[in-house]
Amino acid sequence: MLYQLFRCMARRIVFFLLLCVASQAWGQQYPQFSQNMFNQLTVNPGYAGANEMVNLTLGNRQQWMGGFKANDGSSMAPSTTVFGADTEVNLLGWESGVGLSLMNDEIGAFTTLYMSAIYAKRWETDYGKLGVGLSFGLINQSINGGILSTMPGGGDLMGVDWDKEEGPFPDDAGTAFDMGLGAFLEHKDYYLGISVAHLNRPKPKFKETYTIYLDRTVFITGGYHIPLKKPPIVLIPSVFLKTNMSSVQVDFNINGVLKDKYWGGLTYRLQDAIVLLGGVELNNGLRIGYSYDVSVSRLNDAKSGSHEIMLGYRFDLSLEKRKKQYKSVRYL
Repeated sequence: MLYQLFRCMARRIVFFLLLCVASQAWGQQYPQFSQNMFNQLTVNPGYAGANEMVNLTLGNRQQWMGGFKANDGSSMAPSTTVFGADTEVNLLGWESGVGLSLMNDEIGAFTTLYMSAIYAKRWETDYGKLGVGLSFGLINQSINGGILSTMPGGGDLMGVDWDKEEGPFPDDAGTAFDMGLGAFLEHKDYYLGISVAHLNRPKPKFKETYTIYLDRTVFITGGYHIPLKKPPIVLIPSVFLKTNMSSVQVDFNINGVLKDKYWGGLTYRLQDAIVLLGGVELNNGLRIGYSYDVSVSRLNDAKSGSHEIMLGYRFDLSLEKRKKQYKSVRYL
């Protein structure tokens, strides 16, 4: 009975998520991260509460450092900072997860601030713990007209015909309500997730003539744990797919975790980059991770690599559970 209920629920969730992105989309993609296996909360609200402890994550990505500058010499390269916090709670007798996600993304003349509160309902199933979550919050996007004025023309962008318009362009900012939906299934041997960001396709309201839509973006992720006894290593192959139905990005990753403490791995981002990553989890629950992207696309000659650092910390607020061990990084 539980199995049939789970299958029915899973089919409905997948159908709804795919329906949400069936129409053609255009606009900017969601910010890029290479250590996405340690940053599930940002893209999937169903992940909230999965670690059964208070989980804090801070990440910063500096992409294409040294390249992509405007005519005045100002950097056009993306820079993204993200903070996430979540924990498991019992809400009115329901096993649940709650969280908060903050992200600031800068690329060229555009700065976007994402602020989301997250709630997930959680169930125990024969196939692992299932979380179905909803995120809701605000997006604030600002435009630096001074940088826009130094960009070369080239057709219609952001609702402006750049071949006809002449600078200086005005500074402006707009805000919009944002929603996301996701489901995350975690088992001791594997994990699966599917989610959609910008469910309502938010459109920030600007004072000037800029027109910006944020695409509905679908994320599909999954990983499997393969224990090796000699030495005590767990291999975790995983895949991370991101699409706005106009473009698709796929990461294929293999991570090795030694003694539940050290990890290192390699990612191939299809037709884009090879990523080297590694890190350590200390006994007090502090995690430190670093990754470096080496481009294999045609952009390789135009820029240097991308650097990303991740800091995480988890702890238990429950007094009766203070003796509980920190959850291994291999289950992220």
